[in-house]
Amino acid sequence: MTAEKPDTSPTYEEAWNAALSYLSYRPRSRRELKRHLRRKGYPSSLVDRVLSRCEELTLLDDLSFATAFVRDRIRLRPRGVTRLEAELVGKGVSRDDARDGIRVAFEEEEVTERDLLEVTARRRWRRLARMDVGTARRRLYAHLVRSGFPPDEVQRAVAEIIKTEPGL
Repeated sequence: MTAEKPDTSPTYEEAWNAALSYLSYRPRSRRELKRHLRRKGYPSSLVDRVLSRCEELTLLDDLSFATAFVRDRIRLRPRGVTRLEAELVGKGVSRDDARDGIRVAFEEEEVTERDLLEVTARRRWRRLARMDVGTARRRLYAHLVRSGFPPDEVQRAVAEIIKTEPGL
C-alpha cells in the first residue's frame, strides 16, 4: 500500500498573490513581473494567465510604468533622454513605450532635457568645488555624458557654468 503524494504544483491563486505582492511595492514592467514569477517557479502557462489578467485590470501597463519611472528620475536622479530610454529598454519596456513615457513625463513635469542638464550640471559642479578647474571641467563633462545628455549640449552647459558659477 503506497500513499499518494499530494499535488504540490502551484495554483493560479498562488501565482496571482505572488504577482500582487510584487506589484504592491512599486510599478513594474511586464518583463520584470514575468521574470519574477518564473524565478519563483511558476510554469509559463500560469505566468501568462496572470500577466494577461494584470493587464486586463491595468495593474500592468508598460507605458504607465515608463512614465512613472521617468517622473521619479526627473525628481530624484535626472538623466538625459538617451540614458532614460536605455534604462527603460533594459527593464523590458519597448522603445516606443519608452519614448512615449519620456515624452509624457517631461510634459507632466513641465521640463526639458536642457532643464535637467542644467540642474544636474550645477549639482555636480558644487561637488567638484575643491578641484582645479581643468580637472573639474573634465569630470563634469564625463559625468553629464554618462548621464545621457547630448555631448554638444553638455559642452555648452559646462562652459556656461564655468563662466557663471563662483567657487573654483
